[in-house]
Amino acid sequence: MKKLLSIMLSLVMVMTVLTGCGDKKAENSSFFKEAAKMQEIKTGTADMEFRFNAKGTGISKDKEIPKQLKNGDNVALNVKVETTAESETKQAIKISAQYGMTEYAEVTTIVIDGTKLYVNVGALTDFIKSVDETIGKQVETVFGQLGAGRYISLDLKQVCQALNIEMPDMSKSTEELQNLTLKVMENLDKSFADIQGKDGDDYTLTVGSDNADKVAADLVKFCEDGSLKEVYTALMDWYVNIFGADTEMGKQFAEMKKDSTAQLDEAVKEVKENKDSIVSTLKDAKVNVVAKLNVTGDEGERVCKLSVDSGEIKDTDSDITGSVSFTSNLKEGKASIKELVPTEGVVDITAMVNMMLSQFGAAAGAQGTGLY
Repeated sequence: MKKLLSIMLSLVMVMTVLTGCGDKKAENSSFFKEAAKMQEIKTGTADMEFRFNAKGTGISKDKEIPKQLKNGDNVALNVKVETTAESETKQAIKISAQYGMTEYAEVTTIVIDGTKLYVNVGALTDFIKSVDETIGKQVETVFGQLGAGRYISLDLKQVCQALNIEMPDMSKSTEELQNLTLKVMENLDKSFADIQGKDGDDYTLTVGSDNADKVAADLVKFCEDGSLKEVYTALMDWYVNIFGADTEMGKQFAEMKKDSTAQLDEAVKEVKENKDSIVSTLKDAKVNVVAKLNVTGDEGERVCKLSVDSGEIKDTDSDITGSVSFTSNLKEGKASIKELVPTEGVVDITAMVNMMLSQFGAAAGAQGTGLY
């Protein structure tokens, strides 16, 4: 069960992350060229739904799966994410889940309003209690000790100051992220040309047993031509620029970039050596993951529709089969988070968090001098 879930989640997550929205009318376009244009959409609303289903006799015997998720030899879980982007510094995300019930239950809502972060811990506690009463009560006790109400809030700027780092400039961050995305998509487009296609108005990306040899060959190409290392290096540079090269966090990411060179070389070597294993895994599991992307409308009012479907995948170590699907609808335009910013039952835990950070820093400093 764990192996099957790992395969399905990995495939769908990779294909979802690599997907974005763009203008269908672009000439000489491709899946990844369209995906690169996702960063052009700054404001609007989106709803995403993730569905997981599995069946097999091994499920009823698996004690690690919460009983609320199981129905005999079947398990099903749906997760819905609704996002609202008013601007780069005003955004909200509501997460809901559906399991063993006909309706979605809110897991939590997270809102960023300028430098303020709000989290609905009341909904989170209720959700955990509905899955596991004992753990839910433990979480409820922890939040109670913090003095938390229905919501907690945190001033991100003050926390950054306590950590002695600069509050990231979101406009700068967004621009640099867009440049990073373009670089990533250019490399992916170059390396994975063999598994991209078009189905009517949809641009497609396919990873499956039928094209397993092409997938493995393209993956080796992505690693071998330096694209993987280039993408990783660009990502580390982005983090350094966001936090500042002279800050502690910036220095840590710069060090990670330096230290990971040998590890990346080893990863590339392993991919090349295990090419045949990648092919056999895709074929044995009967994988057929297809991502489809469709965009309509003019700039400022674009509508993006994305779907990723794994098809039925078989666990090679048991009789369990399962499927994962992901759908997303994004509407570009003006949006507001005003109604989502909590005004009652909010407890600000900034001072408490800063005090904990201060004590942690003092303890670490004392340990470094040999006082502990």
